[in-house]
Amino acid sequence: MVGIGAESTGQVCDRTSRALAAALRTEPVVFPGDHTGFLADPVGFAGTLRALLS
Repeated sequence: MVGIGAESTGQVCDRTSRALAAALRTEPVVFPGDHTGFLADPVGFAGTLRALLS
């Protein structure tokens, strides 16, 4: 799984993560916040992660 932050669109971390996901032939998972969304929105990040793991 390749995760990207919803607010990181167009940034280096977004572009490289999208390229990695494409190389792996998978869609990236969008998490709330930027590339450190787990710090800015830990509840939203945890909810997205829990949904993916269930």
